[in-house]
Amino acid sequence: MRLIVLFGDSMLGRFTKARIDQFEDETGADAVVMNCAAGGWTSRDGARRAPTLARLAPDVVVLSFGMNDCAPERLVDIDSFAANLRSIVEAFPNADVLGFLPPSVVEQEGIGPRGRTNSGLEPYREVLRDSVSPSRAMDTDAVLAPLVASGVPVHVDGMHLTDEAYRCLITALAKLVDAS
Repeated sequence: MRLIVLFGDSMLGRFTKARIDQFEDETGADAVVMNCAAGGWTSRDGARRAPTLARLAPDVVVLSFGMNDCAPERLVDIDSFAANLRSIVEAFPNADVLGFLPPSVVEQEGIGPRGRTNSGLEPYREVLRDSVSPSRAMDTDAVLAPLVASGVPVHVDGMHLTDEAYRCLITALAKLVDAS
């Protein structure tokens, strides 16, 4: 059995049963996915919970943090964010740790949901990418680019993703897991 843990904010927290089933199917018959992500979590929440979660001894951990860390009402400064991610990654020394980079938000008049901006989100995406290494990070914007180019909406609220977007991302994530 290959244990894959999803750990982070609502980007992974929204992996419903159907999405987990798709992910397990696409990563192989021996894959078991545990969703340990929750809407609203920041990297502080992750750093606090990582040592306990590490006791499961997962083979793969997929991290998604940054979307809430950059939100003005929950702001985790970038240095603290980097320290939190180091702590999270270090909690899983025997696992392949991958990154699910937060997607860009839809901005109206330069501001996205709850005051987030893409320019404010980008440093958090970079820190997550660097924390797991660029080859182990899935650039959600790049995966979603063909949908966006064809006019298919990828957001339900300017931040969270549509079913179609998740279908594409799960396929890409399964390929990243299989390559790890």
